[in-house]
Amino acid sequence: MRSTGVAELRFTVLGPLQAWRGDDEVPLGSPQQRAVLATLLLRQGRPATVEELVDAVWDEDPPTGAVSVLRTYISRLRGVLEPDREKDQAPSVLVSVANGYAVRVPDGAMDLTEFEHQVHEARELNTQGATRAARDLLRMALDCWKGVPLAGVPGAFADSERSRLAELRVCATETRVDLDLELGGHRDVVSELITLTAAHPLRERLRRQLMLALYRCDRQAEALAVYHDTRHTLIEQLGIEPGTALRELHGLVLAADPSLSAPPAEPGPRTSAVRPAQLPSDLADFTGREVETAELSAVLSDESGTAVPVAVLTGMGGAGKTTLAVHVAHKVSDDFPDGQLYVDLRGVDGTPACPAAVLGGFLRALGEKDQGMPDSLAERAALYRSILSRRRILVVVDNAHDSEQVRPLLPGSGRCAVIVTSRSRLAALPATGRVSVEVFQPQVAAALFARIVSGPRTDTERLAVLRVVELCGGLPLAVRILASRLAVRPEWSITDAVDQLKDERRLLGELRVESLAVEACFRLGYGQLDQEQARAFRLLALPAPNTLGLVDAAAVLDLPLERTEPLLESLVEVGMLESPTRRRYRYHDLLRLFARQRAQEEESTDTRAAALTRLLDSLVATARNAYCLIRPGHTTPASLVLTKHRGVTFADAEEACAWGARELSAALELVEQVAQTATAGAADLLLALDPLLMAEHRWHDVIPVARVVAAAARRAGDRRAERRVCYMLGGALMQVGDNGSAREVTSRAVDLSAGTSDQTVHAMALNVQGILQSHAGRGQDAVELGGRAVTIARGIGDRSVEALALGNIIQARLWLGESDQSLLNAAQQLVGLHESLDDQHGSIMALYRVGQVLRRLGRPAEALRRHQESLEILGADGQRFLQAGNLIRGAEACLDLDQPEAAARMAERGIMVSRELGFDRLEAMGALTLGDALIRMGHQSWARACWEQAHDICVRLEMTREAGELRDRLLAEPAHSH
Repeated sequence: MRSTGVAELRFTVLGPLQAWRGDDEVPLGSPQQRAVLATLLLRQGRPATVEELVDAVWDEDPPTGAVSVLRTYISRLRGVLEPDREKDQAPSVLVSVANGYAVRVPDGAMDLTEFEHQVHEARELNTQGATRAARDLLRMALDCWKGVPLAGVPGAFADSERSRLAELRVCATETRVDLDLELGGHRDVVSELITLTAAHPLRERLRRQLMLALYRCDRQAEALAVYHDTRHTLIEQLGIEPGTALRELHGLVLAADPSLSAPPAEPGPRTSAVRPAQLPSDLADFTGREVETAELSAVLSDESGTAVPVAVLTGMGGAGKTTLAVHVAHKVSDDFPDGQLYVDLRGVDGTPACPAAVLGGFLRALGEKDQGMPDSLAERAALYRSILSRRRILVVVDNAHDSEQVRPLLPGSGRCAVIVTSRSRLAALPATGRVSVEVFQPQVAAALFARIVSGPRTDTERLAVLRVVELCGGLPLAVRILASRLAVRPEWSITDAVDQLKDERRLLGELRVESLAVEACFRLGYGQLDQEQARAFRLLALPAPNTLGLVDAAAVLDLPLERTEPLLESLVEVGMLESPTRRRYRYHDLLRLFARQRAQEEESTDTRAAALTRLLDSLVATARNAYCLIRPGHTTPASLVLTKHRGVTFADAEEACAWGARELSAALELVEQVAQTATAGAADLLLALDPLLMAEHRWHDVIPVARVVAAAARRAGDRRAERRVCYMLGGALMQVGDNGSAREVTSRAVDLSAGTSDQTVHAMALNVQGILQSHAGRGQDAVELGGRAVTIARGIGDRSVEALALGNIIQARLWLGESDQSLLNAAQQLVGLHESLDDQHGSIMALYRVGQVLRRLGRPAEALRRHQESLEILGADGQRFLQAGNLIRGAEACLDLDQPEAAARMAERGIMVSRELGFDRLEAMGALTLGDALIRMGHQSWARACWEQAHDICVRLEMTREAGELRDRLLAEPAHSH
């Protein structure tokens, strides 16, 4: 239905027909008048003609003057639905259309649409493998029902709709029971199924579910009795035998078939390890707000209704909304034993936080893995609501831009509660409590000032304290900044502060626009900084990443570490910076905007650009350090532009990879930011991140950034930068399966690097071309391109590139069907080459190749040992794409050894890791292998499902050879139940 802005009006039809405005029920009049509204609501925005409404209300026996009576009903309904509408104002809810009427209400304003939407979302989640989330969402959907639909509404139309809606309810219930059974909840559904089968004795699906649940509860005789009762009922009432599915289940129960065994029971409540506790710390000097605190605490702790308690805090910038929200959240945290979530939506930033990204962070904090996490906002919101439906969690949504940004973050369960802060009033957001956070009264502001400054000054200069807080306009942020500064400057008198504030008095008194008022307060704090502090405050706000480590901050400021750390800590002390963890620094978004304004006005263009260039150089140095450890012997680090910055140093490759996992997003943000002004450095940083991106498989994130840098390089005519970024972009496109685009971009990298001094890039680009040829089924071309890459690598002494290319040649020869001793010798020599380089990750990849060759030579036991050896070296936290590959190849070896159960276990683990990485190619290989294992275990339908999934991926990724193999499997195994 189209949204009209009538946000508080909602309707229920899944029970008695009712309308509500906020907490007040709307009187809908006589049964016939209610029938008119019900007919229009159930058309869900589509118009109904006058004739259709007359038929719906009175069937074939309308009263004399039925049209006039109908119009009276319409008029009365308009009056109660929009009681504040002016006489000359057109209706916006019950509207007139050509020869009829329609009801226009906001999306989600009717329980039926919410039910249908949730059922649809649950089906989507289930198809993605998120069984538990799907089941929970169906439970939420079924909770919309409050009895017989349209109870008390007369007419044939209402009767037919009641039957239709009842069918929807039963179908949703059947689906939910299937998921309960799939999750091992057979004991929980038996009593419900007994009731349902009694109410719907002819529904065979319910009977099948009851039989299966009883059998899994070790009640085989009762399960068989259900079958005989069903058969008797069907023959007696319909003259037919039970359907095929029910008969097959009967046979399996009789035989006590192991395939009917219950799956593992659904896990119980999540452990404390995934209980989120994300609240920022409360302030020890929190002052005032007693009335607001009590009011908000009562709102949030109220469990009397089904609606989610939502407390909205609004007010001007700097008024203390976040401080109050966090304080109240800590105060009521014991009422929310399942945890607290917190997010800053950056509402006043130029780029407010994306709700889908926020939900991704919330879902991870709640224990969900990236595997199976949906991409769309609607699906993530549905999964989020499902998880919270049976938990009691407090959600703090700070600094919201508007209602639309907040709405997807609201739980669906009244057991949870939400605090929202915003400079906007968020009038369209449904709230159970609203607090306008005003500036402090003079006595409260003075008390806060005295608590922060402490000492005898506040006692001896009481009039000066009152004058200070008066000049601050009672704004808590301004009071806190000045008091914090005075607290660490005991030589200053409070009267000195008053003298400094006099220049701002007129400005503070006159400005009424929130952002300007905030800026005035920040100017006050900024004016208290010494020259070095102010410069740091300005420059650190320039980079796109909001959080910087100490090493990178030192580069921006062009200062040694030993001077940078105390400088930044001094800014933290006066509230101009935050330090979320030791030696990491960030701004509140309002302060960051203010700091950037100051930099724009007070620093030259060259100074600002130089600060970003120094950060870029620092990150290049750090990435170079990581590259040397992850790919020892590679010449790329030496080809990067050298700078004076040492960057972050690492003890080993694992530490370097850990830095990459934490900092890749920030590095890519900076690359995109400086792409136009420091194109060469941006391209170098992107190239230097190559092994870290491979370790994390972050290729989807690379592509848009690389395209920006490539375009900038072309415009600037910088061929060195262009060939480097084209190599990275081509490799990223290949990794995500866009082989057509990858071929085009990689060819550009090959052409641009041919005959230049950038032979390392040339060799690596040829290597990527070879892989692409293998993917396209042109193995001989792949071998030839790999050979060219090896020749170049040997010529420039790059043994790392040589090893990478040799590994891909072995893969191409395998795809060509080779299976001789020379191939094994080549793979074993590759292991030695990587070991000579002390390249542990490369050695694991080479062992993976040895395992592949051994299996091809008919030595699966040895192959399995190689893959298991690789997995042991990797450990639980090793590079995940290597884990996935070895698990899947190990599963293939298990199949050769006639160990389908072991193969299925390894393949399932490999698929899980591949999905977490978004590595579709590996997922397809794993699904193919899992299908092969399942077919040997007698699960034909499950095997087909795996093969179909793998086939779809292979077709999409242009994996022609694998797609053909899968088609053959699917044709050889007809579709039927397992």
